[in-house]
Amino acid sequence: MARKILITDAFSSVGRAIYSVFQSSAYAVLSPPLNSLDWTDVASVQQYLVDNTVDVVINTAGWNEAPNKDQQLTLVQAATALATAAPEAGCVVIHLSSYRVFGGENKSSYDEDDVPVPLNAAGQAFLDAERAFEARMERYLCVRVSWVLDIIGESIFWRLLKDLTSEGPELEITHQRRGAPLSSAEIGRVILAMTHQILCGAENWGVFHLASGDPCSSADVAEAVSDILQREQLLKRQWRVETLSEEQLAKLGEPDSAALTVRRCRDNFGYQICSWRQGLTGLVRAWLVQQRLLPEKAAPSKIT
Repeated sequence: MARKILITDAFSSVGRAIYSVFQSSAYAVLSPPLNSLDWTDVASVQQYLVDNTVDVVINTAGWNEAPNKDQQLTLVQAATALATAAPEAGCVVIHLSSYRVFGGENKSSYDEDDVPVPLNAAGQAFLDAERAFEARMERYLCVRVSWVLDIIGESIFWRLLKDLTSEGPELEITHQRRGAPLSSAEIGRVILAMTHQILCGAENWGVFHLASGDPCSSADVAEAVSDILQREQLLKRQWRVETLSEEQLAKLGEPDSAALTVRRCRDNFGYQICSWRQGLTGLVRAWLVQQRLLPEKAAPSKIT
């Protein structure tokens, strides 16, 4: 009988990407219809886990690159409910978190052993969700991700593509924010690999970082995307590098760095760290096809 994997929210952008990867696996993938289950209610969650004999829960409930107040609340409450219910149901949980737990330490990159100091309410919500699992579970993984390159829904990367392919005034993009971006599909593939190993007996628990191997600035990403759009003759807007004052940077409420070291993923799960540029052309072209700016035949057969 196939092992059962539950994805708490397969309707968000990153949840859909993870669901798509797992659909091609040998696992039975469960994803309740939107709003059909109250993820913040311990009794309801535990009953669902037991009734469906779930082996692994992949928790994306409330996750967003920049969660609003409602998403922040869901993030924490769903994590607390799952962390309470999963041990009783005998489940493992893989919880998706974010670089936003960091930011107040003024570091160029963050290791799994660094102590989080969030800059804002969103970062605190991600950290509170992590602590819910830490306080209640032993058999859990918390996967923090850096910037996400995602073309499903109106993600930050989606908005950059939209801006660069639309007429308008010159864009200003800072070089003072750094990250180590990776695609949502890559996140799905890594979580699938983790699931394989856990169900085969690997005892790798706790916090893991997931990011690309070559940190870059926001301007570096804009330049790489612009080059691809220029080759397709679809670059419609110019942009320039903007240098912000310390006061302007502070008002943004963003960590100076979203660069994460990937030591534990590499050492415990054998993760091969890739460049964020790998597969970028295919990702951009897939978005252009979605927007009907390129014919369907121009889309890559596989988005990486």
